[in-house]
Amino acid sequence: MNLNLKALFLTLGLLGSSIATAASTATVHLTNDTVQGDVNLDMGTFGLGGGVSYDKDESITAGYLGFNVQDSEGASGPLQIGIGARVYAVEADRTVDDDDIYTAIALGGWYRYTLQEANRVAIYGSGYYAPEVLSFTNLDHMYTYEFRLEYMTMRNARAFVRYGNTVIVFDDNSRKEANTGFAVGAEVEF
Repeated sequence: MNLNLKALFLTLGLLGSSIATAASTATVHLTNDTVQGDVNLDMGTFGLGGGVSYDKDESITAGYLGFNVQDSEGASGPLQIGIGARVYAVEADRTVDDDDIYTAIALGGWYRYTLQEANRVAIYGSGYYAPEVLSFTNLDHMYTYEFRLEYMTMRNARAFVRYGNTVIVFDDNSRKEANTGFAVGAEVEF
């Protein structure tokens, strides 16, 4: 858990030193056994992001730094979209391998659709995939996805229910899944 806090503070420090606009966000979601925090700095037509997660049951800590190109007119319309890449570092306790830190470059994106009839309700989805060619240190491939039903509780905050999963497949075809299932969370703009 000590590595989780160090990674979180490092990520927040690196991202906090950048110039951010008003649409930057911080998100946290949790269950009884998992926690994940993300920060996205909106720079207009692109965004810089980072996050860290911890799954107590699977003994997995994951962190990422990412870059995405996003729809700069999305704030005025019902659909917002971003595509990009993330560099992941995953620490997983495995008895078959002395090297417990695995790295990968994942490609993917996210979208948010705000319902026109109920403008406080939005549907959010994201997915990132790191194929074998972009996975390193005994990692065969990995992918992560999530879907959220969001409710805008105030002008700069959303509460949500999330369903997601992170799947990590190693070179020996063993696999671990983290942050699986439903969670509750919140997102704030700053």
